[in-house]
Amino acid sequence: MKIVIATPLYPPDIGDPAPYVKELAKRLAENDEVTVVSYGRLPEKVFGASFVSIEKRHPLPLRLLRFTIALFRATRKADVLYAENGASVELPAGIVALLTKKPLVLHIGDKVAQDKAESGVLLRSIHTFAHGRARKVIQIIPKTRPEILPFTKRPDAEFDAYERSWNTHIHELEEIFTHGT
Repeated sequence: MKIVIATPLYPPDIGDPAPYVKELAKRLAENDEVTVVSYGRLPEKVFGASFVSIEKRHPLPLRLLRFTIALFRATRKADVLYAENGASVELPAGIVALLTKKPLVLHIGDKVAQDKAESGVLLRSIHTFAHGRARKVIQIIPKTRPEILPFTKRPDAEFDAYERSWNTHIHELEEIFTHGT
């Protein structure tokens, strides 16, 4: 399966969706063809995935146009478009899903962006547009990776729970990507 992931943040950026998207790309790339389209420079690479980065320092209209074009090019031959929430991704993802007729799965992984989308008319309109184009909107986030602290025992039970949560998440996403449920 060919999957395009659109995200406003990707490592080395920090923020809620960045580590999630990196781990997601890594796990999906084990069995699928994955392309990550993000804002930023010098994204941390993941074996088996390809990356397209759009410079953040350009003026907003130019940045959105470049992101939309890059996302369109990546999605044309894809099976599904998976997008993180945030107006800078939701608008291009909604447009690309509309133009390519590819299924859009929208992930609400950034609570700050979600709250912002509910605060203003323009952002709420973009949010509503993207949700209207989405085949599915999900909010599930797997457990975060446990910390390994110096001079402490490795938290094996927490690592097992972390792996189980990611395996369940990937399985659920594959069902959505394949069957739309």
